[in-house]
Amino acid sequence: MQGLETLIAALGGVLLGAGLVALVMRQRARQQGMRDRVEIEVRLRRMVVPVLERRADVLGIPPAQRGTNADGTIELALTLAQAIAIAETSGDLPFGDTVEVSKKDVQRELEAKAAQSKSR
Repeated sequence: MQGLETLIAALGGVLLGAGLVALVMRQRARQQGMRDRVEIEVRLRRMVVPVLERRADVLGIPPAQRGTNADGTIELALTLAQAIAIAETSGDLPFGDTVEVSKKDVQRELEAKAAQSKSR
């Protein structure tokens, strides 16, 4: 009888130890996942979001369509990227991307063409 009790106690100890090891491993994996997520968010915040914000400025996307920091870094990057994609595919470019032509330049060209046609 004493051998059976020892065997049951040993088996219980092994099961308890295995359970604790599994719990610790799961906790470490969760912590590693959180560290990885924070690292990705920091890298997005430092490298990707500024590029997307500059592109949004160039395209003239209003701040209301860009997302906010309160949404989180990943959501902000995705919202910016989506707004940029919509602006690029819509073909609506802001005035900053158009060619500026002054009245004086047009007048000079017209005068040059008129002088050229008179000389013929």
